[in-house]
Amino acid sequence: VPAFFYTMGISSWMFGAVTTPIFMAGIQANIDAVAAGGIATNIVTSESTFTLAFVTMGGMCATLGLNVLMCFSKSKQLKTLGRIFIAPSIFNINEPVMYGASVVFNPLLMLPAWINSVVGPVYVWILMSTGLLNIPSKMIQVGQIPAPICSVMVTEDIRALLWWAILFVIYLAIWYPFFKAYEKQKLEEEAVAEA
Repeated sequence: VPAFFYTMGISSWMFGAVTTPIFMAGIQANIDAVAAGGIATNIVTSESTFTLAFVTMGGMCATLGLNVLMCFSKSKQLKTLGRIFIAPSIFNINEPVMYGASVVFNPLLMLPAWINSVVGPVYVWILMSTGLLNIPSKMIQVGQIPAPICSVMVTEDIRALLWWAILFVIYLAIWYPFFKAYEKQKLEEEAVAEA
């Protein structure tokens, strides 16, 4: 839901009043369970949703893949923007990509943003519920440390490196056809401007 509204120009931070208490209750229950000798079972925490940098790889809507594609675009404008936006994107800050690369209100880029917002959480849920990745058991807010470093820190699990890389390829594949259509549109605009 926050990702959908984000593509409409409404920041996902607006939902914090609703999500933060849920996330905090989840991570506190995990902390208490581990302190009592049990295991963490609550997947829905801020650590799993944000600071893990799987669901929010490059920022809300998982825009790191889009940013990387932009860096190698045939379009001069997209290549320039991609190279300018890559540093914030690596640190999981994507407002420049969302607003500057026009993901917001852009039907060609909104759809993959929505798809990623479903694929990422399902991927994390499967990994954590099957034991393939540790469920966070400490309150660690390191979301602006580049992934997958923050992913390992949050889960205390070296397997996060592998799962992050696989998810990055999945996100890249989701962005690719939509990006190519957008790139084609931009190339046509650039050709008209040059003529």
